[in-house]
Amino acid sequence: MPSRFFSIQFRLVVGFALVLGLALFGVSWYVGSVAQNEVERFERRDQQIRAERVKRLLARHYFRNRGWDNLQGAVEQAASATGRRIIVEDAHGALVADSHPDSGEAFTGDAARSQTIPIEVNGRLLGQVTLVRGESTGTIREPAISRLASGVDRALLLTGLAAGVFGVLLVWLMSRRVLTPVRTLGAAAQKLGQGDLAQRVPTSVPGELGQLAHTFNIMASNLQEAEKRRRNLVADVAHELRTPLSNIQGYLEAVKDGLLQPNSATIDIIHHQVLHLVRLVEDLRVLALAESGSLRLDYQPVAPGELLEQTAEAFRARADAKGVELVLDLPRQLPTVEMDRTRVTQVVGNLLENAILHSPEGSVVTISARAPDSETLRLAVADQGRGIEPEELPQIFDRFYRVDPSRARATGGSGLGLTIAKQLVEAHQGTIGVESKVGKGSCFYVELPLSPRLNGAAARTDNSI
Repeated sequence: MPSRFFSIQFRLVVGFALVLGLALFGVSWYVGSVAQNEVERFERRDQQIRAERVKRLLARHYFRNRGWDNLQGAVEQAASATGRRIIVEDAHGALVADSHPDSGEAFTGDAARSQTIPIEVNGRLLGQVTLVRGESTGTIREPAISRLASGVDRALLLTGLAAGVFGVLLVWLMSRRVLTPVRTLGAAAQKLGQGDLAQRVPTSVPGELGQLAHTFNIMASNLQEAEKRRRNLVADVAHELRTPLSNIQGYLEAVKDGLLQPNSATIDIIHHQVLHLVRLVEDLRVLALAESGSLRLDYQPVAPGELLEQTAEAFRARADAKGVELVLDLPRQLPTVEMDRTRVTQVVGNLLENAILHSPEGSVVTISARAPDSETLRLAVADQGRGIEPEELPQIFDRFYRVDPSRARATGGSGLGLTIAKQLVEAHQGTIGVESKVGKGSCFYVELPLSPRLNGAAARTDNSI
């Protein structure tokens, strides 16, 4: 079956035609019934009025002539005025007068066509008169009132047909106009599914279709941006992996060719490159788990002050080697927080490592913790380095982003530390941010909920991570 029979436009037209047909049928039936009832009521009323007139006329004639003598002329005259055959009988049932004596049609007493009325005056029965419909000889017949109902039905039918044709045409034109943006959107979606992520649709259409087009454009932009980030990620990962692998390959080839001796110094260099490669792969694995929502956290009550003190001691030797002083700024009492101790330690460690790396000799790195309210814990690591330019702040948590891209990877890390920290904090339902002024230093802060379970996070444990 052709696809046009399954189109929305065809279904709209057919649906409107069916609804219109049912509506016209209902209206026609109701109006026809009402018209028929009104016609019948009018005919009954008209028949009663005619009968009363004839009855009064015959009663006057009876009293004027002291009997039914010379009644034939009056009956014929009344029949011409009323359009009925009039038959008059006396009180004994004998025929007195017949308005159509020569019609050749004998009265059969059909109750459906006749009406018999007794002629009484002051309780005295003078006779009876019968009015018969359908006679055609010598009478003036009124227009057939019963045709009114059929006329109304015909008028409704013609009007309904005209309205149906006009309505279907109007619905077809309107649906075509309304569905044009939908067809455009469908064509763009099909091309988008085929990989053309540059597809966009006009958003000038008002109402829900315009909102749908706007949403489609946003979706297409997000997909295009995601594809761009994916390609950049593949390129960055390949570049990051290539450096240590190339170094390892170079040293092994030099050893194989006899240019280097396989002594402890050479093995240490290769081992260092392997460790760097392992750390990079592990960082990528953790980042992938965190971004996909598959990272499992082991929640347990943790004293924030103790965690920060232990992390600071782990980095103190590195800070001392560079001439940087580590200072802990902790209040006397801090609430116990439910968190994954290992992951939060990793976050603070990444922030400390960056702070020490960007701090000049003789400067201070401050590690602080505060509970600004009953629901939040704020951890901060502040340095006195050169700071971060305002235009670089929005990208500081992006993968492989370095404030100083010329810095060697051996000294500047893989560029994944802050990205991993952001994902780990968000996995704890927290937020991470940075405040920085050029020439005065930077302050990275982390805000964690005191009790993630109260916010809907279930304690999860996965020892494999």
